[in-house]
Amino acid sequence: MLTQILDVLVLPAEISAFESRYLAKANRITMQFFVLHIPVFVAVAWFNATGPAWALLLTSLVALGPVVAYKWLKNPRSVGLVYGVGAMLMGGLLVHFGQGPAQIEMHFYFFALLAMLALYGNPMAIVVAAVTVALHHLLLWLVLPSSVFNYAAPWWVVAVHAGFVVLESIATVYIARSFFDNVIGLERVVQERTAELAERGKAMRLVLDNIDQGLMTIDRAGRILPEHSSAIKNWFGAPEEAQTLVEFFDGLDATFAAEVGLAWGQCVDGFLPLELCISQAPSKLTWKGEHYRFSYCPFHSDSGELSGMLLVVANVSADVERQRLQMEQQETLSILDRVLVDRAGFLEFLRESEELLASISSPPSGGEIMVKRALHTLKGNCMVFGVQTVADLCHELESQLVADQPLPNTAQIEALVAAWSRLRNRLSALLGERDYQRIEIEPSQFDELLRASIDERPHSEISRMVADLRLEPTLARLRRVGAQAERIAERLNKAGIDVQIEDSTLRLDPARWASFWSAFIHVVRNAVDHGLEADGSRQQKGKPRVGQLVLKTYLQGAEFVITLSDDGSGIQWEKVAERAKNAGLPHSTRQDLVAALFARGISTADEVTEYSGRGIGLVAVSAACAERGGRIEVESEPGRGTSFVFKFPSASMAPEPEALLAQTSSVPRALVA
Repeated sequence: MLTQILDVLVLPAEISAFESRYLAKANRITMQFFVLHIPVFVAVAWFNATGPAWALLLTSLVALGPVVAYKWLKNPRSVGLVYGVGAMLMGGLLVHFGQGPAQIEMHFYFFALLAMLALYGNPMAIVVAAVTVALHHLLLWLVLPSSVFNYAAPWWVVAVHAGFVVLESIATVYIARSFFDNVIGLERVVQERTAELAERGKAMRLVLDNIDQGLMTIDRAGRILPEHSSAIKNWFGAPEEAQTLVEFFDGLDATFAAEVGLAWGQCVDGFLPLELCISQAPSKLTWKGEHYRFSYCPFHSDSGELSGMLLVVANVSADVERQRLQMEQQETLSILDRVLVDRAGFLEFLRESEELLASISSPPSGGEIMVKRALHTLKGNCMVFGVQTVADLCHELESQLVADQPLPNTAQIEALVAAWSRLRNRLSALLGERDYQRIEIEPSQFDELLRASIDERPHSEISRMVADLRLEPTLARLRRVGAQAERIAERLNKAGIDVQIEDSTLRLDPARWASFWSAFIHVVRNAVDHGLEADGSRQQKGKPRVGQLVLKTYLQGAEFVITLSDDGSGIQWEKVAERAKNAGLPHSTRQDLVAALFARGISTADEVTEYSGRGIGLVAVSAACAERGGRIEVESEPGRGTSFVFKFPSASMAPEPEALLAQTSSVPRALVA
């Protein structure tokens, strides 16, 4: 109990700067208050005829104590204690010089002074004042009763007065201590709270410096707040003071920064749902070869308004690399299946792809169209043969070229070449360094050649038969194209397709026709993607659930003909006319519209897919056809299907045996790794 009482009465030894300034001002004002007692008390003594001269002398002596304490005591609390004694002595003088009818009322001055002393916030000033007034009453009641009461008061009256002083002193002590704790000592509380927050800040900084996530907060204006994890600094550099999030990321990736700014503006506007705005904010960034994932956690004010955002960044490079390796493993297995089914076709794909990659890597001056055509063809061929890693890069690069740049930059080309190199390295063990020119012969062909030799047929006939071994049967090529069409339909989640092949046992020079077949696949993709309807739509139109694709090769007079027909929705000629008109192309006749189909940038597709819709593929087909002296005819009826007819001079099919022999001697014998 005594300890608790002392804890209330005794203040902490340390005096804060605020308390020192407060007490200095209070002591100065109170000292002036004491000095003003002198003329007032002289007037009271004169009015009550109790000795104005004595009032001047005694009041001056009492006031001298506070003045000396104010001037010489260094501790402002000690000055307050002297003021407590001096205040009660002043009260005693007032009661003494105020003898008369109002002498009892003069005692209220003691209570007023006790209350005023509470402003010092020091309970001990109240205690010494109470002790002083108690001793004053007791001693003067015994020695000079008239100086205390205007009547012959018994002892119990003195006790009553003392009781009231004790009661007020107890209340005033708690008021003074409360005033100290909540006002005068507020600075101490603030310092303690600041120290506590500093300790918590150190603990938080310890956390921020030792987690593997990047954390940063932004206010409603988009400015980055000072506190952020060390991972942010280590990954991207330290944000500058008052720098906005957009300004910070603009130095890393301008496109990413623009997307962040757009999403943040939508969040602040509040026009769209916040969840939708956050979902549209960029979540991926590649910087210095590392991959980062971003997530956003909004803060709200009490009114529910967006007040800021916590940005959480994670380095997911290991996950990205693991996913890449898994994809490459799956891709290798898929490629193995294709090699087992059509090894020659896959080897041809590799050769053509490397030629396309070379044209992309080293384009001629002004070769933007050629680069986009090669990129589009490479993407399509890679997708057909299951090389998805390279196809995805081509699609991403193709989208960027269409959007804002004419040619790939060095970094983009290096990424594409690196992806292709990884593919070739994976396939080296599978394919080895085998010849492109390996000839596989059917048993029936071998038997026919052997029989011709035994029968001693003319050399010209036998040489033609041998030369034919180097040629590719169009049946084999059409089967390969049909298989590619089926894989495209499978990837497009269409319910399969019915591929029909009609062949006239013709043969072509594979080296001469390889680039045409590479471009021809664009027509196949368009037919499957945009020509053939989904199964539900076909059934509504009364068509078979499965779409039909017909591939033909035949001779027609002096021309070699290749046709591709589908029973799909047909070409929307009015849409072709509209887009040709917008492109400034002729569009008045059907011949004009057919020509527009093969113009750059013209497509009837409503949206661009990974397979078609950019208006580039048919341009490549037209160029490949023209290189062989061919021409293209298009027949299409809305709702019934489309036929593409390619006609070439029959002499372009294959060279004479002598020319074929010369061509063989100049062909590389091994794959280029």
